[in-house]
Amino acid sequence: MITKYTKHALFALLIACLAGCGGETKAKTFKVTGKIHSGGSPITGLPPGDRPMVKFEASGTKEPTYAKVADDGSFLADLPVGNYKVTGSAGFMANSEKKGPGMVSQDLKVEADVANLDIDVASKSNKK
Repeated sequence: MITKYTKHALFALLIACLAGCGGETKAKTFKVTGKIHSGGSPITGLPPGDRPMVKFEASGTKEPTYAKVADDGSFLADLPVGNYKVTGSAGFMANSEKKGPGMVSQDLKVEADVANLDIDVASKSNKK
C-alpha cells in the first residue's frame, strides 16, 4: 500500500530527476580578441560587401568558427579550449585552401581568454 509519505517521496524524486535532466551543458568558452590589418593599416579597397575574415579551425574536428570583424579590423570570437589554425584573409579566397597575397595562417592554443591577437595579412613570416 502506498502511503501519503511514499507519494511525497516519489514526487520529490521525480522533481529531482527532472531538474537534473535539463538540456545539454555547453563547454566553457573563452574570448579571443585581436585585430586583422595589412602592415599596420586597416584593410580597405575591398569590393562592396566583402570584408576581412578571421577563421578558427579546431585541430581535431576541423570545424570552423568565424570571428565577427568590425570596420576597424578588430575581431571577437568565443572558443572552447583547444588548438586552432587561425586564418586571416583580406576578404578574398576566404574559403579556399590556396594561400595567396592577403591570406595568412598561424597556430593558436586557447586555454584562457586571448587578447590582442595580431593578424597581419602583409606579413610573410606567418604564411603557411
